[in-house]
Amino acid sequence: MPFTTLETTNFPLYAVNTLDREHFLIAGGGGSAKTGVPNAMNIYKLGRSGKNLKATLIHNFEAGRRPIMNCAIHPTSNTLAVGMDNKCQILELDIKEETQNVEKAKGKSKILTKEKAKKFVIKELQSAVTVSANDADEKDDDIGFQKVVRFTSDGSYIVTECTHDIKAHATDVDDLDVHPNSNQFVTCSRDTTAYVWKLQEGKKQFQLHFSVNDQDNFFRIRACRFGCDEKENVFLFTINVPAKFNRKSPSPSYLVKWDCTKWLPQLSQVVGMEPLTQMAVSGNGVFLGVGTAEGDISVFIAWNLALLTTLKGVHNIFVTGLEFLPDSPLVNDQLQNEFALLSISADNACKVTTLKKRSEYSLWWILLGFLALLYLTFLVLAYAGLDL
Repeated sequence: MPFTTLETTNFPLYAVNTLDREHFLIAGGGGSAKTGVPNAMNIYKLGRSGKNLKATLIHNFEAGRRPIMNCAIHPTSNTLAVGMDNKCQILELDIKEETQNVEKAKGKSKILTKEKAKKFVIKELQSAVTVSANDADEKDDDIGFQKVVRFTSDGSYIVTECTHDIKAHATDVDDLDVHPNSNQFVTCSRDTTAYVWKLQEGKKQFQLHFSVNDQDNFFRIRACRFGCDEKENVFLFTINVPAKFNRKSPSPSYLVKWDCTKWLPQLSQVVGMEPLTQMAVSGNGVFLGVGTAEGDISVFIAWNLALLTTLKGVHNIFVTGLEFLPDSPLVNDQLQNEFALLSISADNACKVTTLKKRSEYSLWWILLGFLALLYLTFLVLAYAGLDL
């Protein structure tokens, strides 16, 4: 399972999202300080370079003095919700199809061909304060920043850190995700609590508990994602890290699968001793991706939490975002991959981890192999009969 560097930017990366089968975006920035590090969002088109994926930059959006720390994409329209400082900024994607002349090699010569390509233009629409000055837990003059935002699957609501509307947690909301039914969502916080909420009423339904050896509150949920299996059963997946780090006696981190009917842990898997920072669920619900504070990537099978592989040192420092590319002819058929997992980090790099499809043998090859085996069996039996 190799990984490939798709892009290295001149700013740290904190958000990654797929727009469609061919396009994805990454965003981040250096903040409001005048250090020369830009705040930006880049949109890329996927292609191939030999046996690997490649990314071509097709649009750069300069975000001014506000870094883009998180992003969500509307399920049915060309609208983005992004966290920029303490505000949720709505962006509109104006997408146009254009015919371009593309130079391609043909033998020793080059020819010009016409291809259709999408042109993206980003416009800033309205914004709203989602983290007030009173919600900052650092300095008195620190206004804080929005850490996470999600659209409901029907596109009717945006869920983010409006703690002045719903007092959900004592400290920062580390992560949240919305149930596919668009009626519930889950939040988790640095205060070690995690809750299930009724979306429209904004009422707390359940508190999520995970413990090992009956040590309540020893682990906290760092990130949460919903996923569906082939039968459309919904599960919640979380990464759970020690609530308190002990250098002398460190504890492992866990990947947990939850029963969404009873909101109880169904399966758990030890991931390792490194703190976990990010997770993602593939669109088909088959794979789980996990990133660590050391820049490593692990991939698991969703239904039983079995480990597929762990890749060390994919990034130089902690993983800030993970996103599976959608299944597509390019990813799955042309390049013969089971999946492709995008990862980003504050090391300015966007990388992709892939798993090649297992070899498939045609019926004819299986039949020929069977006949060969049968022939060899007769030969062995014939020689054995002569010896007797």
